[in-house]
Amino acid sequence: MDDWALLGAPIYTLSGYRGMGDAPTALRKAGLARTLRPQADHGDVDIPRLRKDRTEGKAKNLAHFRDATSLIFARTKASRQERLLVLGGECSETVGVMAGLAEANGGKPGMLWLDAHGDFNVPETSPTGYIGGMCLALACGMAPGLDLGIGQTPPPLAGERLVHVGSRALDPPEVVAFNSSPAKLFTAQQVKKMGAADVAEEAARHLDNRSDWIACHLDVDVVDPELIPAVNYPTPGGLTIEETSIVIRRLLGTGKTRVLEVVAYNPTKDRGSTSANRIIELMKTVLD
Repeated sequence: MDDWALLGAPIYTLSGYRGMGDAPTALRKAGLARTLRPQADHGDVDIPRLRKDRTEGKAKNLAHFRDATSLIFARTKASRQERLLVLGGECSETVGVMAGLAEANGGKPGMLWLDAHGDFNVPETSPTGYIGGMCLALACGMAPGLDLGIGQTPPPLAGERLVHVGSRALDPPEVVAFNSSPAKLFTAQQVKKMGAADVAEEAARHLDNRSDWIACHLDVDVVDPELIPAVNYPTPGGLTIEETSIVIRRLLGTGKTRVLEVVAYNPTKDRGSTSANRIIELMKTVLD
């Protein structure tokens, strides 16, 4: 990891999900930095704790999300000439990270999104108002009237530069949204049928051909909960750790990956740090 820097983004947007906000600290304590030896560790973005939920329109805790996103945006914007390993809380860190890196790098970013869930709702379609279930759609600019905490910076992602891998729990509105989007979608079942190597090749080639630089988002619940159970939404039928590593390693092989986001680990659900150790070993496998 000679050319990678480490950054924590401990955001969570429901008060009951504080455990995910503790993930960067827990992964460091489990030995992530010691094992990976990044070029630099920039610590964590100082995000205030969310202690009480508030519904704002059709979203929950929008003001908190906006404030946290602005902080993440500023920190990642300052990371010029570095590749970032971002230890997130929940998936919503990606809005600030991607906007900040777009400011720093310019060009057309691509995204490989590994997740059991779509995160492709908008406030009008979300069944819960949970921003963590909307964040990929927000990063793609699908809620243009929403203040995302990134000033006048437009969301950087475009659907033709998005590949989603590993889904197995999409909400009906997300299915409609993906079907009407130019994004490519490989469900967990398709990964099993096609083989991880073929999916990895197709995803990497698609993004390499269309993108100036690429982000890789790993929600660890894409891995089957029998292997990494310490998540808020364990969903059976997930990828193996090996399948996940094959997909990420092929993407890194393009030479265009500027950020790897590792999110949704919940240390309060991790007995004996088993999940943390497996996440660290996965990171070591893909980054060595």
